[in-house]
Amino acid sequence: MKNIVVFLGAPGAGKGTAAAAVAARTGARHVSTGAMLRDAVARGTPAGLEAKSYMEAGGLVPDEVLYRMIAELLAATPDPATLFFDGFPRNEAQAAKLDELAAASGATVSSALLLDVSREALLERLGGRRVCPKCGAGYHVKALPPKVEGVCDACGAALVTRVDDQPATIARRLEVYESATAPVIGFYEKAGKLRRVDASGTAEEVAALVEKAVS
Repeated sequence: MKNIVVFLGAPGAGKGTAAAAVAARTGARHVSTGAMLRDAVARGTPAGLEAKSYMEAGGLVPDEVLYRMIAELLAATPDPATLFFDGFPRNEAQAAKLDELAAASGATVSSALLLDVSREALLERLGGRRVCPKCGAGYHVKALPPKVEGVCDACGAALVTRVDDQPATIARRLEVYESATAPVIGFYEKAGKLRRVDASGTAEEVAALVEKAVS
């Protein structure tokens, strides 16, 4: 039996970090939307080739193409397996479609983990990120500061704040999440599949709570 666990949470909640860490410990497969797209394109699957045409044109990959890609992924995954979906579904229609795709492949969406973090903590996490424009090294003013403030440890270049991490952009990202993605929480809550995880701690603490929730 293939078991799907959906990871939910606002930008900065740590979905990808927790999913990757727990997948490495348990043998589950971490399925992020971006990685799934890149893998399908690299393998030249029918849906991957169609997605590639949209990506090369600078457009968004339509939902129907994503659905076919997920169907291909589930069909190619042998039983038994656990898959952690990170970044999908993003709305209620996608959540309903995932249930449909799972059933068609003999899989089930067993639970949805909501990584719960206060808005204040999210703003601090996202707003404190810094990146080196030269070598790509990442830092955080509190959680992972450089040895010299504002200077990359690796190459000595001046650190910058990404456009995505500017206050106005962060506010917009959270607004988009609240209006589009947050209703998915209600979808899984009604289905009795929602589990809340306190994601306010360190990455290691959150991973331990997530591992307990999926065990």
